[in-house]
Parts: sequence; structure tokens; C-alpha cells
Amino acid sequence: MSVHPTTMELEAFAQGNLPPQLFRKVARHLFRGCTPCNALLLPHYQHLLPSCPSSEPQTYGTGVSNELLDRLFSAFLSYRRYLRREETRQHRIAALLKAGGGLKALLERPEIPLRGLGTLKALLERSWAVRHEAPQEMLALARYAVDVARDLNPRWHDEREIADWQARTWGEYGNALRAREDLDEAERAFGYAFGFLLQGTGDLRLKAKLYNLHASYLGSRRRFDLAFTALDIVHSTYLELGESHLAGRAFIIKAIYTFYDHHPEEAIEINNAGMALIERQREPELFFTAIHNQLAFRVACGQFREARNEVFGHLGEFKNLGSVNQLKIRWLQAQIDSGLRKWHSAEQGFMHAISGFEKEGMGFHAAFASLELALVWMHQDRYEETQQLVIKAYEAFVALQIQEAFGAMMVLKEAFERQLGTIGLLEEVVEFLRRWYINQNERFTPRG
Repeated sequence: MSVHPTTMELEAFAQGNLPPQLFRKVARHLFRGCTPCNALLLPHYQHLLPSCPSSEPQTYGTGVSNELLDRLFSAFLSYRRYLRREETRQHRIAALLKAGGGLKALLERPEIPLRGLGTLKALLERSWAVRHEAPQEMLALARYAVDVARDLNPRWHDEREIADWQARTWGEYGNALRAREDLDEAERAFGYAFGFLLQGTGDLRLKAKLYNLHASYLGSRRRFDLAFTALDIVHSTYLELGESHLAGRAFIIKAIYTFYDHHPEEAIEINNAGMALIERQREPELFFTAIHNQLAFRVACGQFREARNEVFGHLGEFKNLGSVNQLKIRWLQAQIDSGLRKWHSAEQGFMHAISGFEKEGMGFHAAFASLELALVWMHQDRYEETQQLVIKAYEAFVALQIQEAFGAMMVLKEAFERQLGTIGLLEEVVEFLRRWYINQNERFTPRG
């Protein structure tokens, strides 16, 4: 083959779909040492040459026998059948996991061997899918995936590929431990993940994923400087891969941690940089999160006019949001009106938000907005109404078992019951809850 294979031929070669004669031509081209073609395809066939004296195809020169090529073709066909079997296994296990019972139910079915690439992919996908509603299941699935990755068949997966999968599974397991707040064990798991990453293929997507998960762990540890560095690595790696959307996502997360670190003005700049990169239609929820956080950051900075201008700039997009997200935007608009001392508009906005949150069963949001409404009433010298609303909000926080707010709410309730409540104290509690709403590591310490 005097010219390079076409893109379609290279893809078919990697998938084992070429007829024998054309397969031989492409293989000979690779073995002659074509650097760009080998860079693309070597990971697909290097581990299928156990009987060859070297893993570097260019050392074969032109003297590659038909016998060797036939063995390689046969290995490709076997590998293709293996992948098909594993794909079938993946779908079967994924369906069983989705049907309920979790890992325990699977382990009680010995006719379904939990091994191989298909099992591994199904476990990881399910672990990620249940991360919000079932953190214990997430943890169990990720831990079992670690063992499956370790035992991948070396006939089909070389050492570097197995190292990649071990890095991936230890990273997912570390993230599951972080979600369960077992931070010491999470640190150990991430140590294993990065160790295997160094032994792997150098896959940039895997690198970006691990650094992204590790940044979440570092954020939980409040090691913000390290988290920022990790997210910068994620950002630059995705830019290198041409994935500007994912690079933007990393900056949006970095903006949140920057806010946690009490730098809201800097958070606004970083969030803006992230928003400039993300594709709104690709991940609408991420776009909403970025807009919502941008407004919250501006409110925290007292940039109420700028926040109002941004709301007006996105009004058309807000119409396409779901009902809950629209409520959250309406709530932020009320906060902006309150900051601009537009008491009537703020009162109407908070009352609308409170009513909507109550209908949606969002008790915390309703109770928090009630305190903000109470602050609006205090500015209008409506003390008795404020007193009643503060007591009602206190009872709501107690019923919701939001323990981080108990101290602040007890101080506030006691003060208003004794006719000692002030605008300043109410503002302190509202500002604390506003910070806690974004960063639940915040704690209340009254001034004075």
C-alpha cells in the first residue's frame, strides 16, 4: 500500500471489519512504520500480538509473513467477538441493576458471572446514575468495579489498558467515598487512582476526569488552592482535546469554589469565562446553574444593578426553564429588588416564591424566602408581622432538621420573642443562610 489507508479503512481495521486481503494491506502499511497511522491504531492491535518478538511494529520492516498477518486477522476476529459478548453482558447487567435490588441482587444470581469489560462498564454507569438518590449503592457498585477492573483478562487487555480501568474505578470509588463524607478513605482511593494513571496509556480524557473528581474531593476538604489547580488542569486538558464545553464546565465549578473561598468578585470573572465556553443546548442545566450562580455571586457582592441587568438580558431564555428553575430565578429577582430597596416589588417577589416553593414541597427554600420577606417588612416598620413570620420560619427549620441553621434561628427567634429583634440581626441571619445555601460548610457566628 503506497498511500495511507482511508479513514474508513482505518476505522474498519480497528473494528476487525476488513476482508482478509485488505486487512493484510493495511497491516503491512502499519508494520512498515507509518508513524501517524500507528499512533491512531497501535492501541487497538498491540496487545493482540503475543506471539511476535516485539511490540513495535516498525521493526518488522517489509518481511511480514502471511502467516503472521493471518494470525493477526484471526486475533482481530476473536477480539471483535469478545467485544460483542461484553456489549451484550453490559446491557443485560445494566437492565438488571435498573430493575432494582442493586449489587446484592446480582450477587445472588450465580448464573450471571460478574466479570469482564461489559460488567465493568455497567457497574460504573449505574454507580454514576444513582449518585444523588442512592449514595450507598453508588459506593458498593464502585467498590466492586475496582475488583472487576483488576481481574480483566490480559488476553484482551494489555497492562496499560488495565491500568487505565483501575485508575478509572479507583477514582469513581474515591468520589463515592467523598459523597459519603469518608474523606480519609477517599484520599487513599485517589492515591491509588493517580498511581494507576501513571502506569496507563496516557489517555487525556481519563486524566481530565480524575482531576475533576479529585477537585471535588479537595473542595470537600476545603483545600481550595489545590482544587483550583486541579480544575485548571481539567480546563487546559479539555481545551487540548478540543472540548471547549467541558473546559467551560471546569471553570464554572472553579467559580463555585472561589465563592466558597470568600472571593465573590473573582468568582464572577471565572464564571463569565466558563459561560463563554459552554454550549447552552448541549447541557441546559449547566447553563442555568452558571446563570443562577452568577446572579447569586452578584447579590453577595451587592452588585444589584448589574444583577438586574443580567436578568433582563436572559429573560427570553428563562421562559424555557422548568417551573422549579423559574421559581429560583423569581426568588433571585426578589433579592435583587430588596437590595435596590424596591420594597413593594421585593415583597411581591418573595411571596410568589414562597407560595411556589411550598407547592413544590421545597420547605427550606420557602422558609429561607420567608426570612427575606421578614427583612423587607422590617424595613417598612412592620414589626409584629415580622415577629410572627420569624417564629413560623424557625418552626419550619426545626421541622426540616437543618441543624446547621439551628443556632442562627434560635438566636433570631429568641430576640424577636423578647422584642429585641433588629434589622441588623435579621440581615446577619439572612446573609448566613444565603452563603450556606451555596456552601453548606458555612457556620453562623453572630457579630458582637
